[in-house]
Amino acid sequence: MISQNIKRAVIGLAAAALFGTSASAQEPESSDAIQPDRPDVTNGTRIVPTGIVQLEFGGLYSRASPGATAANSPLTVRVGINEWIEARIGTDGVTTQNAGGSGATGFGNVQLAAKLRLWAEPGGVPVLSILPTINLPTADASRGLGSGDADYTVAVLTGTDFLRRGHVDINYGVGAIGAGQGRPHFVQHLLSASVSEAVTDRWNPYVELFWFSRNDMDGTSVTSLDTGVIYELGAHFAIDGGVQFGIAGPSADFGAFGGLSMIVGGRRALNGRERKPARTAAPR
Repeated sequence: MISQNIKRAVIGLAAAALFGTSASAQEPESSDAIQPDRPDVTNGTRIVPTGIVQLEFGGLYSRASPGATAANSPLTVRVGINEWIEARIGTDGVTTQNAGGSGATGFGNVQLAAKLRLWAEPGGVPVLSILPTINLPTADASRGLGSGDADYTVAVLTGTDFLRRGHVDINYGVGAIGAGQGRPHFVQHLLSASVSEAVTDRWNPYVELFWFSRNDMDGTSVTSLDTGVIYELGAHFAIDGGVQFGIAGPSADFGAFGGLSMIVGGRRALNGRERKPARTAAPR
C-alpha cells in the first residue's frame, strides 16, 4: 500500500537525519542570518546554523463557515545539528474548535521533524532540502481535536532569488495521513509557493498559494491564499502577521495569524526571508 511505503520512508529519513550527524562536513554557509519558516505553509530550504536554537511561535484563528471556528497556538523549536541537518520539534499548542454551538479545547498534536540540506552551492544557501515529519497523535480524538492516528509526511523544498530583492520558495509534499476510527491512512499531496520581497532591511511582505489534495479520507482538494509581512525587530527577533482566504474546495473562508520568531546565539540579526543584497549599498 502506498501509505505504508510513505510511512516507512518518512521514518527512515527522520532516523537517518537525527542519527546520521557524522556526515562529512563541507564549507558552512557564508552568512549566519536566520530566517523563520513561519508564518506561511511553505518552508524555506535553509537550515538553522550549527549550535543555534530558533524558537517560532504564534497564534492562528480560522473560520470555516459562520459558527464554525478554530484556533491554535503553534510552537516550533529548531536546532542546528551541523551544516546539513536541522532537528525540530513542534506542537499545535492549545487548540480550540467550535461548531454548531458546541466546542472543545485541549492540547494539540506534537511534530518531530528534521530538515536535511541535499544540495547547495559551495558555501552558499541550500537550493534543495527535504523535510520528513512525524505528527504524533497527542490531541484528544474523542473530543474532535485530532484523528488519534499518527501522520507521516515528507516535503521537498527549493527556492531561489529573483530580480533585485525578491525570493521564491516552492514545496511539494506527500504524506500518509491518519483517518481515525480504525480506518487506514490515506495519501495526501501538497503544492505551495511563497513569493517575498525585501522592500527594506526590516520589512518582508509575502504572498503564498497552497493546495492540498484532500484533508480527510472522503474529502476533495482545497486551495488557499495567504499574505502577510515579517518585520525584523532588534538583533534576534522578528514578528509576523497576515490573513488567509479560501479559494477553492472546503477550505477555511478566512483566517488571521501572528507570531514571534527568536534565535538564541548567533552574531547577526534575524531576517524574514533569504534574499540577495542590493547591488549598491550605502556604507554603514
